[in-house]
Amino acid sequence: MDETKRMLWEDRFEEQASSGMTVKIWCTQNQITTYTFYYWKQRIRKAKMEPVEKDTAAPMFAKLEMPSASDERTTKAGLIIKWRGFELILSDHSDISLATQFIRQLSQS
Repeated sequence: MDETKRMLWEDRFEEQASSGMTVKIWCTQNQITTYTFYYWKQRIRKAKMEPVEKDTAAPMFAKLEMPSASDERTTKAGLIIKWRGFELILSDHSDISLATQFIRQLSQS
């Protein structure tokens, strides 16, 4: 993918998100079809994921650790996930969907 196009569209996505407008209204005002907007959004998202899928020599794993007995959060948390400076504390098993969303968001950045 051409780096210039990627940067242009990432700027457009950021501009739309910060505008407070819906995608449809923003696209109309910027003379871009919503089809084109979503096409590029999907294409760039896939391009960001490709290197991970193609590189079989370096699988990506996040280390998941249970808090130690001396950790004061042990009584409050069932699981603490730390990854690249982010921390997610899960207090019970019903938080699994939150953990899934958290990991998805981090993997897209």
